Amino acid sequence: MSNNENEKEEEKKVDIKTLVSVIPPASALKGSKAPPKEKRVKIRKRNDVDKGFAIISSKLAKDLGITNDVEISVKGKRIKLKAILQEEILELEVWANPQDLVTLGIEDNSTVTVRASK
Repeated sequence: MSNNENEKEEEKKVDIKTLVSVIPPASALKGSKAPPKEKRVKIRKRNDVDKGFAIISSKLAKDLGITNDVEISVKGKRIKLKAILQEEILELEVWANPQDLVTLGIEDNSTVTVRASK
């Protein structure tokens, strides 16, 4: 009887290994994640930025797919601005003209949502 019990244990171990081999590793699942479409950043009022324009980090623009226009939104209100890409801007900041931000009621250093404009 003891010989028969050993054979059953070996069969169980083999069955578990074959079952586990079907499950994909976690790294295989991680690779299919889509890039973000929008990001929450701080907006800074800058008088040296022309009205209708926003200066944005080129890395952030690349991550969000921004090429020409950027859309800034807060509390359901939106504004569309022309994007100027620059390397020296922090990735978590966007610079805009104070007159543009008055229409949204945004103060300096407020958190807003940035996305590529359609």
